[in-house]
Amino acid sequence: MPSSLVRKAAPVTAAGLACALAFAAAPPAAAGPAAAGPTVGVRVGVTGGAYTGSVGIVWTAARTVFGGYYCAANGTDPTPLTALVDAQEQYGLGGVRAYWDAAKKDFVVTDIHGDVADSKKKWTAYVNEKKITTGPCGTAIKDTDKVRWTLEA
Repeated sequence: MPSSLVRKAAPVTAAGLACALAFAAAPPAAAGPAAAGPTVGVRVGVTGGAYTGSVGIVWTAARTVFGGYYCAANGTDPTPLTALVDAQEQYGLGGVRAYWDAAKKDFVVTDIHGDVADSKKKWTAYVNEKKITTGPCGTAIKDTDKVRWTLEA
């Protein structure tokens, strides 16, 4: 018996396909996965704003984030940003927002749980208590790492 979920394919014009592909294009710094990377278990904490919290083990891997952009260090490794997004999805941090910064060629986190970055305060990531020196999609994390996002001046 045929499934009621089966749908017929709709015809796609070349212009429609080109338009869809233009909107689906990743930022220049984010390439698609070359190979499946590791899934790691890390601890994620948030400090510096009105909301301070730490969640249990967050399972994260290189993945698409914010608008379908691929976020991976070295092309396959999970990052502080994938850990933050996965912590939001797995534990509910109250919302996470970020935007793509073309000059930095990486994402900038603007809001975690309503604590908004501004001209005086920025969200900064630490891995094992060491401030990251590359962008949040350019820093690799590994199993058992501790990732902390801090709103700081």
